[in-house]
Amino acid sequence: MSMNAGPSHERTEMTVVPPTQGPGLEPTGGSTVAATSAARFEPDAFVAGAVGLLFLLVGLIAVIRGGFSGPMSLPVVKVLGFTHTTTLGLIDCAAGAFLMIAAGMRSRSAEVFGGVVLGIAGFVGIVQHTSFVRTLALAPGWAWLATITGTAVAVAALVLPRYVRNTTLVQQR
Repeated sequence: MSMNAGPSHERTEMTVVPPTQGPGLEPTGGSTVAATSAARFEPDAFVAGAVGLLFLLVGLIAVIRGGFSGPMSLPVVKVLGFTHTTTLGLIDCAAGAFLMIAAGMRSRSAEVFGGVVLGIAGFVGIVQHTSFVRTLALAPGWAWLATITGTAVAVAALVLPRYVRNTTLVQQR
């Protein structure tokens, strides 16, 4: 695998240089083998992935418990102590899936976008709580959690450093 191929963290490239020949066409030394590897660590992707996984799992549980047999606003179910409807569960699933994809792609801009959207949606849920009680059964605690975790994802994507380690090993044969 070359250094530019694929989205993996660990990449390795191996180069073999044949022996050189001197002025009298006799070999001057053995072949040279160079191995280059790179490793990356991106903590902001872990934050976005963890928040995305939380919202995806809670949303899936809400959708499974609420079902699709009646109106999307009924029944009201509890997941982790927070009230949900099937509609809110689908919204949670979409937000969680987006954050997990952004984390998997290691895209800072997508992580910031997802975090900001989640934070703003949570803030709107806090301020306009009564508007969403009947259709989404939105608990103020869940809106606060969305605001805090969305802000954390956006801040982590903007502030946390990314670490890259490059190593080259050269051997004479």
